[in-house]
Amino acid sequence: MSQGWKHLAGLGTGFHNAGGTALRQESWLFDCLRRNAASEYGRRYRFDTIRSVRDFKERVPVISYEDVEPHIQRMSDGEADVLFAGRPIAFERTGGSTRGSKLIPYSSHSLRDFQAALLPWLGNSIRQFDITSGTAYFSISPATRQSEVSAGGIPVGLPDGAYLGADALTAFGQVTAVPAWAGSLHDVAEWQLATLYWLISREDLVLISVWSPTFMLVLLDALEKRRAELADLLQCGGVVSGHTLSPDAGALARLDRYMDERDARAIWPKLKLVSCWADASSKPFFVQLKERLSHATFQGKGLLSTESVVTVPDRAGRPVLAPDSGFFEFQSDCGDLYTAHELTAGEQFEVVITTSGGLYRYRTGDRVLCEGLADELPVLRFSGREGLTCDIVGEKLNEDFVLSCLEDVPGFRMLVPVRTPQTRYTLVVDNQDQHAAAALIDRVEARLSENPQYAYARRIGQLEKLSLFEAAQPLDKYIRRLVTAGARLGDVKVTALRAETDWLETFSGTAT
Repeated sequence: MSQGWKHLAGLGTGFHNAGGTALRQESWLFDCLRRNAASEYGRRYRFDTIRSVRDFKERVPVISYEDVEPHIQRMSDGEADVLFAGRPIAFERTGGSTRGSKLIPYSSHSLRDFQAALLPWLGNSIRQFDITSGTAYFSISPATRQSEVSAGGIPVGLPDGAYLGADALTAFGQVTAVPAWAGSLHDVAEWQLATLYWLISREDLVLISVWSPTFMLVLLDALEKRRAELADLLQCGGVVSGHTLSPDAGALARLDRYMDERDARAIWPKLKLVSCWADASSKPFFVQLKERLSHATFQGKGLLSTESVVTVPDRAGRPVLAPDSGFFEFQSDCGDLYTAHELTAGEQFEVVITTSGGLYRYRTGDRVLCEGLADELPVLRFSGREGLTCDIVGEKLNEDFVLSCLEDVPGFRMLVPVRTPQTRYTLVVDNQDQHAAAALIDRVEARLSENPQYAYARRIGQLEKLSLFEAAQPLDKYIRRLVTAGARLGDVKVTALRAETDWLETFSGTAT
């Protein structure tokens, strides 16, 4: 095994706490409360006197972001000991799929909690898939965000891979297929060209790890769209944003073979594992990517948000709880709250987290389906966002429901509200896919009408019938809009529903 892979495989040891799920969860919780008892929040809710999980649930309220936003603002201004002991080491902005972007604080302990989930997963994957040599592509986004520092002098924004720690980043540098300087490029077109050059050059690529499958799909599409530029670069060499790229005749031959055969083995014959989101709104794109890289094994990533890691894949690829990375509660549709060992298979829950980053009993808006147990850990499949809703005239559609209505629609599919010339919903699909338009509309309309409020609004004429819009390159347009608004390219997730009323202009190309 090469030194880099050996180092990465060993980083995950030492994080696992002893005991079953309940004991590990309690151990994490009491460590967190003890550490932060002297903070303002800890004093208010008397963390130092909490002796049981029951005490914690009775004393500390369930909250949303708005409840702690004033505290986070004070931390951003430089105040210490507010939500946790000391000052944040960094903040991160969320993508803001259901509201404006949110500022999430990190402590050194919260970053370690990320590592407690992600490093064991990485080490297990290296061993399970016998990765001993070769290179890997870990998602490196372009630097589309402006560097930002809070009023209190704290950095806002973490680079790709920072969650894994300095030791992991050093090892990544030894196995990476794409050099780290690609992440410093601000121009997306230059970043894309440099990334493709390096990926094509690495015949020994064995692992691809990205968040959204759309990230890799866009790169594969660009491989074909920018063939001429890539061929020239591989044949003659060149300079991209001050970095010299040498000619590579072997890579050029592999590119030509790929374009002739449309088989990714022509470029990456040794590719073993592709890791990316696989559930809910990412599922159709996961299927597409699996078809295009069919010679590799695919593994769905667990549920990871800006706030916390909730699940990681086990050796069978099942998303199991990461019990040493936070304290987790699960709210049923009836409003009842359960701890991890109390869950019932077959039921859906909203995730409520407590983190070392100062979020205590925080409603994430992420919904999961409990599929049972695996080695005493609950298997929790991400099923959609609780807070992602659209309500034009009282119909109250949410993403979970819309996903079920669109489950058999292939490729890009998104429901968006439209107010002119008539108030209605429009289903946006890719014009490259083959759709029987009338049958598709009737089928989805019938499913939407299973929502009584939607059916009532249709019946009394508040909403017109669903319409279909076949867009040219809708995925590109969706990603471009979110990246322009400040999202990190590698984090962009295509949702099945958006509430903004101007998305049709984006997809039609008339938005300004």
